Amino acid sequence: MATVHKKKMPNGKKSENYYATYRIPTSDGGTKQIKKATHYTNKKDALDAANRLEREALAEAGAGNENAEKILSRVREAGELALKGRLNPAHARRLIGEIMELSGQGKLRDQSCREWFAEWIQEKKVTTKPATLAFYKTVAKDFLGFMGDRADKHLETVTPSDIRNFRDTVVANGRTGKTANHKLKCLRSIFGDAVKASNLLQNPAASVKSVNEDDSTPREPFTIEEVSQLLSTAPTNEWQGLILFGAFTGLRLGDCARLKSGNIDLENEVLRITPQKSDRKKKVIEVPLHPDLLAYLTQNPPAPFAPTPLFPKLVKVTPGGRKGLSARFRQIMDDAGIARNVTRRTADGAARETASRSFHSLRHTFTSMLANANVSAEVREKMTGHTESTTHKIYTHFELETLRDGVDRIPSIKSNT
Repeated sequence: MATVHKKKMPNGKKSENYYATYRIPTSDGGTKQIKKATHYTNKKDALDAANRLEREALAEAGAGNENAEKILSRVREAGELALKGRLNPAHARRLIGEIMELSGQGKLRDQSCREWFAEWIQEKKVTTKPATLAFYKTVAKDFLGFMGDRADKHLETVTPSDIRNFRDTVVANGRTGKTANHKLKCLRSIFGDAVKASNLLQNPAASVKSVNEDDSTPREPFTIEEVSQLLSTAPTNEWQGLILFGAFTGLRLGDCARLKSGNIDLENEVLRITPQKSDRKKKVIEVPLHPDLLAYLTQNPPAPFAPTPLFPKLVKVTPGGRKGLSARFRQIMDDAGIARNVTRRTADGAARETASRSFHSLRHTFTSMLANANVSAEVREKMTGHTESTTHKIYTHFELETLRDGVDRIPSIKSNT
């Protein structure tokens, strides 16, 4: 609303005419103050002129008279509250929401932390792989549980301190720094998307630093003799095949279990597969079939139909969980008398533990056997699907003496059965 005043002149006296003062919206969403002479000495006439000048200026600026005045009233209210020290987040959200509605931009979304997490997870269901989605759900559940009742408060009440304390709690509960950083990265993504959706002004996780990962457990490979023991102890024919494929292709447990007849090219003696980790890039890797694998496939020929699972029973079992493939492989290791080399347990005595040897160690075994057979790093990386040499080095464990001089073969595993 416009106001009028008499201007102080250079001689110290006030002007005879009244001057109008009002504000109009700017293109960047703000406002600017306008001062103009009314050319009236009577205050009532001057105020009428000031209101007319304001309406004309608002119309010229593209704002409707009624809405513009309402918007400006909200801006003035915010200013008055700020001057009185009473402008809090609740007042600010209300006023901004009303301004957005008056300007035709719809209502301001007032989401709680829990509501936004649920919406974010729902969106990821159609864009993310099941295993990744399961991880996102776990992080969301853990963080919301950590926040307690505050998870139902507005999203912007989450602070960098909350994120930092959650990160530290993950480590305090016995998880590695790598795990804590992985969860932190997920939270950065969740809150970062909230900023992109205009639900937040700043990402509270962006400034939180990653922790040191020196406490991560390095993986160790199995020896040839140990792989032979695993094969001898394997409870079923499918488990023997799963272990052989892990040792001679370097595939991860889930990829081994999901192998189909179509992945096997017996004519050219090669395995072709797009690992789950590379599925988004559609990267196909080719691994020549080792004689031990060819022998297994001769005794257990793949079905003639490409979609048929190579391991129809094991493919139905999830990799994780208390009764999953990983847990069953640990039991095979125990039965074979092969140490898992447990290096970490949670501080509260929970069952969770970290070992340096698991099914994934077969991937290290494969890479190491290739290296010890003098197969070049470039060829090894192609067969294992590694895109970075630094990652590949983690999987390569050289022995004091190389097992073979050839580049095209690695030693066979002689089972005790």
